[in-house]
Amino acid sequence: MKVVLVCNGDIPPEKYGGTQRVVAWLAKGLLHFGHKVYIINDGKCSLEDNNLEIINVKEGINNLRKAGKEKEIFKYLPDDFDIVHFHFNPKEEPDFPYVVTFHWLGKARDSYDETILPNTIFASQKHAEVNGRKEFVYHGLDPDEFLYQKFKEGNYLFLSKVSYPAKNVKTAIKLAKDMKFELDIAGGWRLSLSRYLHYKGMVGGLKKKKLLCNSKALIFPTLCEEPFGLVTIEALVSGTPVITSQNGAMPEIVTEDVGFRCDSYEEYKAAVNNIDQIDADACRQRVLNNFTHVHMAEGYLKKYQNVIDTGTI
Repeated sequence: MKVVLVCNGDIPPEKYGGTQRVVAWLAKGLLHFGHKVYIINDGKCSLEDNNLEIINVKEGINNLRKAGKEKEIFKYLPDDFDIVHFHFNPKEEPDFPYVVTFHWLGKARDSYDETILPNTIFASQKHAEVNGRKEFVYHGLDPDEFLYQKFKEGNYLFLSKVSYPAKNVKTAIKLAKDMKFELDIAGGWRLSLSRYLHYKGMVGGLKKKKLLCNSKALIFPTLCEEPFGLVTIEALVSGTPVITSQNGAMPEIVTEDVGFRCDSYEEYKAAVNNIDQIDADACRQRVLNNFTHVHMAEGYLKKYQNVIDTGTI
């Protein structure tokens, strides 16, 4: 199959950029099965493979979309392809085989991502339900890109956008202060005079991998209707349990053998007290069995074939 992936930005990104990381892992999964992959983007792409071709949109994908010139992106499509996979929401339904992955929080609502086309796929069952749909494919990562450590020597970890209130760093900070444990906070900077808080800024690469595999647990008390929550599987594949909320896709990802889902502050405290009950091997196996780039590619290939055969997912 010849698959075109269309996404803005660097693929993969150096630090922040969940959508772009998913696209990179999907490309690797499709290449694993021997398919031809084209990536149309407007940033750098560090992926290399004999079956991979990079096509750069000089004008910028989002620039064209905001200027009402979205169809000019289509001129970059190769002459011969089977399906186009958009990682943004086209304003109008294309006249060629396509699917769209809706990557964003909750319902489509912003100025140029408000249209949900028929062949739109979501990141989890809950994400699809919130948008009145049924079709979803779980994100997946390449386990070989992560470090694994069974016995933890580091602190607890919060890894998300500190500036985004719905990611709820406040609860993680309160837990650290009340329970007197040390917390590494990655995803932005703040001034802190507390001995329990250690701000790491925006992290990526080896620094991020070391934080993930060495931490006692990832504390992810999100208030969002998380479409998926990539950081949770990044922690789990590193052997690190997850303490999270019941929101969004969390019940689909964080099962009782790999972490705790909490409804109240008292439950968060109990989770911290009981974190040693969780086995690092079980955490990693949860991802290896369900959330790898190969699983993701398999899921999308089924959707692609449906569209090629019938026109719909």
